[in-house]
Amino acid sequence: MPTPAPADSLEALTALEQAAIVARRQLLLGTPGADETKPPGEHGLPRVGLALSGGGVRSATFALGLMRGLSHNRTADPTAPPSLSRDGLLGRLDYLSTVSGGGYIGAMWGRLVATYGMRVAQQLMADSGSPVLNWLRRNGRYLNPAGSRDTGIAIATYLRAWMAIHMEFMFACVLGGLLVVLPHLLHHRWQWWGAWEPWGTPWWVLALLVALLGVPGLIAGYWAAREPPLHGGTMHPGPRLREVLFLLVAGGVAVGVGSVAWSVGLHTSVREGPSWLSACAVGLASLAVGQAVVMFWQWGSRQSQSLLVARIRHVLTTALRLYLKVVLGLIALGVIDWLSWNFLLTVVLQPDKSWLLGSVGAGGVGLLVLRNLVQPLQQMAAETNKQGRDWLPRVVNLVSLLGCALLVFGWVVLVQWFVFAQNTFDPFVDVPPTLRALLLLILVLLWVGLTAGNAQMANASSLHSFYRARLTRAYMAVGNPARQLNQHGVPRPDVTTVVEGDDLGLQHYSPEQQGGPIHLVNACLNQTVDDRSGLYNADRKGTAMTATCRGFEVGPRAFIPLRDEQDVGTLGRWVAVSGAAASPGAGSYTSTGLALLLYLLGVRLGHWMQAPRPSPKLRLGSHMGWHWCPKPVMLASEVFAEFYGEDRPWWYLSDGGHFENTGVYALLKRELDFIILSDASCDVDYEFGDLENLVRKARIDFGAEIEFYSHAEAVRTLVQENREVTVLSPEDMANNHSCRGVLLARIRYRERPGLDGTLVRPEGTLLVVKPNLHDALDVDVLAYAQKHSTFPHESTSDQSFDEAQWESYHRLGEDFGRALTDTWLTLLPGWSRPAHHSLAVAARLGGAKPAEAVKTEPLWRRGARATAIGTTLGVGASGTLVLSLWQVQDQLVRQNRDDQTETSRLLEKVSDSVGKLQQTRACPNPSVHALAQIQDLLDRRGSPNLRKQDAAAVGRLAVLMEEECAVPASGITPSELCQASYKRMQTDLCTGILKKVQNTAMDYWQPSEKPEGQARSGDKVLQALRSGWNMDSLQALLGPRPLATAGVDPFNMYPPPVAAGTPPPTGTPVPPLTAPVPVAQDPAVVAACARASRKTTLYIQVYDEASQSVAARLRALLQGVAGPAVQVAPVENVVRSADVRQQRRPIPWAKPTFVLHDAADPEQQAHYQDCAKALIPWVRSAWGSQLGVEAKDAVWLRDLPRRLIPTPGVIELWLPPIAVQSTAIATAMEH
Repeated sequence: MPTPAPADSLEALTALEQAAIVARRQLLLGTPGADETKPPGEHGLPRVGLALSGGGVRSATFALGLMRGLSHNRTADPTAPPSLSRDGLLGRLDYLSTVSGGGYIGAMWGRLVATYGMRVAQQLMADSGSPVLNWLRRNGRYLNPAGSRDTGIAIATYLRAWMAIHMEFMFACVLGGLLVVLPHLLHHRWQWWGAWEPWGTPWWVLALLVALLGVPGLIAGYWAAREPPLHGGTMHPGPRLREVLFLLVAGGVAVGVGSVAWSVGLHTSVREGPSWLSACAVGLASLAVGQAVVMFWQWGSRQSQSLLVARIRHVLTTALRLYLKVVLGLIALGVIDWLSWNFLLTVVLQPDKSWLLGSVGAGGVGLLVLRNLVQPLQQMAAETNKQGRDWLPRVVNLVSLLGCALLVFGWVVLVQWFVFAQNTFDPFVDVPPTLRALLLLILVLLWVGLTAGNAQMANASSLHSFYRARLTRAYMAVGNPARQLNQHGVPRPDVTTVVEGDDLGLQHYSPEQQGGPIHLVNACLNQTVDDRSGLYNADRKGTAMTATCRGFEVGPRAFIPLRDEQDVGTLGRWVAVSGAAASPGAGSYTSTGLALLLYLLGVRLGHWMQAPRPSPKLRLGSHMGWHWCPKPVMLASEVFAEFYGEDRPWWYLSDGGHFENTGVYALLKRELDFIILSDASCDVDYEFGDLENLVRKARIDFGAEIEFYSHAEAVRTLVQENREVTVLSPEDMANNHSCRGVLLARIRYRERPGLDGTLVRPEGTLLVVKPNLHDALDVDVLAYAQKHSTFPHESTSDQSFDEAQWESYHRLGEDFGRALTDTWLTLLPGWSRPAHHSLAVAARLGGAKPAEAVKTEPLWRRGARATAIGTTLGVGASGTLVLSLWQVQDQLVRQNRDDQTETSRLLEKVSDSVGKLQQTRACPNPSVHALAQIQDLLDRRGSPNLRKQDAAAVGRLAVLMEEECAVPASGITPSELCQASYKRMQTDLCTGILKKVQNTAMDYWQPSEKPEGQARSGDKVLQALRSGWNMDSLQALLGPRPLATAGVDPFNMYPPPVAAGTPPPTGTPVPPLTAPVPVAQDPAVVAACARASRKTTLYIQVYDEASQSVAARLRALLQGVAGPAVQVAPVENVVRSADVRQQRRPIPWAKPTFVLHDAADPEQQAHYQDCAKALIPWVRSAWGSQLGVEAKDAVWLRDLPRRLIPTPGVIELWLPPIAVQSTAIATAMEH
């Protein structure tokens, strides 16, 4: 047979297919090339097509049975002359159109015919013991044919795809997180905007600035575009006096306000906080500029006034919309920044992780809520009314968006943690935040630069390849000659083995050359954004795409022929694409929430195909993105469900059922005379949603009307009662169990001029075979239906049929196929003669009959319902939820009451202790327990759990003790021993009472390290990098080294002899410090700390009880070396203090840190700096030796943040938790 020229249009394709149909019929009839001798009853028969609908393995199995039943209907006399149906009615099919699951069997049949020919293929299909049927029956669970071993492979494949997707998502979130923290990072580095703290985040300040710069001007310009009455012309007059005066006044006021703002320091007030005067100036200036621009625009234009005003308003409205989107985007970035930072402080960086227990409890409540919602959601999904069907997608969309937002939030928190937290990874403790952020940015840019151009990565990271491989070996491998499935008893590779020839290129797949049908594989080209207007495509969100060996049909009109250099893919690829139901792009079912959910779960079966023809000219940004960075652009399209159809260089394809699930659409385009539809979609209530969609699209796209017969009309005009098959009315299908019910419809194609010039409408016939049960079915099928109430419409999500399930669907389809005999089909128009219907009244295509209609229940259906049980379970879950919430609330109330009672008792004991102290004022000797109780009570100041009267009493007690602490010891008693006792009480108690500042290691607006210190830290890191990463610089960057004397306890040693104020060398062992022997003073420390004008008070703060004893010994050591120059307060556990006050716990410092007050007095600040620097060697030696490390550069010196009120003469020493410090040390030792 000569190869015809390729088609280049839909008309040429139609002619090419018609020639192929003639050739296949000639081949089957044994008269090739003899058109003049062809009998009119065979060569001239109407064209017939079979459509196999989507529905996964359920649809495939039912369609297999239907086709096997048709193959049984052959001519009885094998010696009869050749005919199209001599070997079975499958030879009568000219077209085979498949969607999704129907494509599994359609491709199997096409491969079988292309390999063995039509006659052998029908014999293999009809034979109940053929290797083909045995192969398909065994491999019905095609996703895991080898059981647990294949399940493991499927899990590994899924995890690989999931990890690939989340790696891409991670880098995108890290880049977004860097954008979120950018203003914070700039402020942290240069500390310009500390006075803007009440705004929460710089993003909100920036949002206000952007709004003031543009919004007033755009609104004023819109108002200025007024259309005055025209007087005899279309030209626009000049600006009117009133508008000029308004412009002058607005501009003058803006200039005046701006001048005043400048005179009072506008150029410096930005660093001092918000200035409403400057904000008014910016807003007025924007208003004046907007008014002026529109006025001069109108003045200089020569367009029609009405047209000009309409265009100006359109431009200004579009610009205002863009401005508002930018402002809202800036506000959203600020919300993310603020929430992530506070979550980092209040949850992630807390020393105690007891909040995890609370989250477990909250998670339990959440699971209980979800459990309680399962039943209502299931009922909502099962509702037949529109409201019930609409709510479930909305809930899924909302839940998916919330889940994605939480995931993005988590990554942003991680970026905040890595960039700003001190205790991240030990090598980065001394690395400033700017360099940390730069490192993250470099990693992201490296990933993008190395992978962004790999367009195939978008497909390689999906489940498409796995899905295609399983479909190919389970179904299409039937036609592989290497497997020899046409022979009995031949050893052959199993389905898990990859054999050459299982798949073949689409351009080589043409079963019609061996007498088979022309196979049309239908997919959906996703298009959520209109390619011409750029508007959101809210209805179809996709268009039909049909693939054949001749090319691609796109939509109702377009055709793209195959090119030799084009990668058109294989048959397996297209069948897998046709069945890619679970994908972010889902045609009319596409939603942003569902796309996000499927993307993040890694359930991506869709496929990106390089456009088979050049795409339209794109804007510069789109062009660069799609040609230079296609992979991230593709993945972003999936995440945001933005698909452009034919308007981009890559097309996103998914399940053909996302556009039209029956497969009839492509056959209506060819205006066939007779169409058989195997409609095995999931339609438990027989609502005929897919048929409804088909009817609508046929009318819109092809001008074709599809009208269904009622049972009475079919009996009257076409077929008699009590035949093999009964034509039912659509509303009777759900209540049928006495006969094999089918639907019949008349197709009226688009009107056109006839031969005589009059308008005619060609007609066709649609025969719908929809799975339904009847009493004469095999007993095993009815028994399966009794056990499974939704059979034969079980969920499409079930893609692994067991033997009973597979056989029931297959046998049901075969029962229908055997009943569709040539004799019965001949009674219908379009089968053996041109279609001409005499339908008078069409039936309504709707659901089942109204509720008042009597519905009979077949004997093989279960009559018992679980309504009462379900109701009981629903009430029980609701009661459990309410009880759990009540228990949580009751526990919180009881805990609050217990805290109040404990505080009241403590107040009584402290009052007694204070009374005793006043009685022994001349020579006080308070017990350690009494001092601890007083401090505990004072720590509760500000707690919300204090009763009003208790809070007032605690306040009065604190005032009383502050007054007592202000009295000098010399004025109390002349006794030196009693004075020493009184001073000891002042040190142990009064220093704690007078302390009012609560500091934290991390603050958004007041960073702990000055810009100069950050610059020095950055220089150290850069010097280490420039030095070539030698061992010394690497060790210096990684952290401290272990000491050889790690086991020595410096707190139990005497300090070494002090000579000329020289501090002890780091790690030097000192003699044991016993209780009776005081620690010797260090003259250098005493001299440095005595320079200040007032006495220095040192507060030591810890974060956990494990550090308490170590810090207490350090306190004794520092008090000894500093002598009377420094008053060292008792050690405070700031975490416990925050807990009793019910305040947020402070964030721990990564290293021992001195925090200096008196920043407002540079001279005093310098003195306190000298004092702290003199104490640093002692802290470094003692603390580092205690923890077993060389503490070089392991003590920080910081200033008190400006937002805190300083206390003159105070130095704070913050000691990191021992657990955190030990972890850092262990990490350093490993390095």
